[in-house]
Amino acid sequence: MSAPQDLKSLQAELDRCVKCGMCLAECPTYRLEADENESPRGRLALIEGLIAGRLQADRPLTVHLDHCLGCRRCERACPSQVRYGYLLDRARALLPDGHVPRWHGLVQKPSLMRLGTGLARALPTTLSAGLGTVHRLHELAVSLGNPAAAPTPGAYPARSDNTRGQVGLFGGCAVSVQQGGALHAALRLLQYARYGVSIPAQDLCCGALSQHAGKPGKASAEAAQVRHAFDGDVDAVVSLASGCGIHVDSYQPPLRAGHQDICRFLLEHGGLTRDDFLPLRTRAYLHTPCSVENVYRGGDWAKKLLALIPELEVAPVGEAGQCCGAAGDYMLRYPERADRLRRPLLDDLPDRTGVILLTSNVGCAMHLAAGLRERDADTEVLHPVELLARQIRE
Repeated sequence: MSAPQDLKSLQAELDRCVKCGMCLAECPTYRLEADENESPRGRLALIEGLIAGRLQADRPLTVHLDHCLGCRRCERACPSQVRYGYLLDRARALLPDGHVPRWHGLVQKPSLMRLGTGLARALPTTLSAGLGTVHRLHELAVSLGNPAAAPTPGAYPARSDNTRGQVGLFGGCAVSVQQGGALHAALRLLQYARYGVSIPAQDLCCGALSQHAGKPGKASAEAAQVRHAFDGDVDAVVSLASGCGIHVDSYQPPLRAGHQDICRFLLEHGGLTRDDFLPLRTRAYLHTPCSVENVYRGGDWAKKLLALIPELEVAPVGEAGQCCGAAGDYMLRYPERADRLRRPLLDDLPDRTGVILLTSNVGCAMHLAAGLRERDADTEVLHPVELLARQIRE
């Protein structure tokens, strides 16, 4: 248990919740179960009981806290502006280490992820069936097909001598393994927009998974590695996965050069116009991750950026701000619940060939692509920057 002063500050933040219940209708897990323990208000009551000693950190309490997706939709509805995400992270740090699976740390190491993903792609589905988490890892590893390798570390010059500046490109763990093509697309767009790009040599994890698993010390160490990697001569740092980016934005101290999501950066600082892109006469379906909608409040970033492609029609898919069920490693730890949360979004997509689904978070991309594979849907799942890079006029 934390020191009394830490618990006092935690209780002070908990006291901001007046138990009005306005969060209930917004909460995806409460919608699933209609159980007060599965709501933000209920979880805050459990945390109050835990720090007061009225409740023990037993399995029922731990599971209710773990079931939270961290979508932070409740924060948008809360009239008291309770920092629910902060409170949940603090509470999980009070739980025993056993509530986190032993394989948890492996998914934060790009080198191990790369090895595991390669083995999963070589493994027939019939061999992994019935193996629980191994089978789920297999489904996710193959969900996006056989992605290109990430760009090699180094310095990449702008496409013009009249440069706008130098940008650090942060791939992180999952993006560098599962969305190498998206990193190449981001690199190409940044160079086209007259930015030099630096890619660090280290295998980096932003620390979000550690933070949300109740390991703030490990998260701080991972944040320090990221800060060190981008402490050179860059004017800004951009990332592709919204979940990672939001955690990077919470660093204390922050990155020296500052950080932005790639879609926001290109929209606000790329200087791109419709004349830079070839027409694409099709409809693409845009999924806005809950992290972008609820925390960044940037639900229009990707839409406005994609509007630069002439003749492209962009249709939203899914309910704004509702989590698809990916939620970091949630899709591995609670696959049945994750699949139930994903189902309405997949039902929004047309049942026809050649569908393009765009999403700006790697976990969402993997989770949605795995569900589409189960339905034998002929749908290409891309990061928005991948579609934009395809249409650049050379």
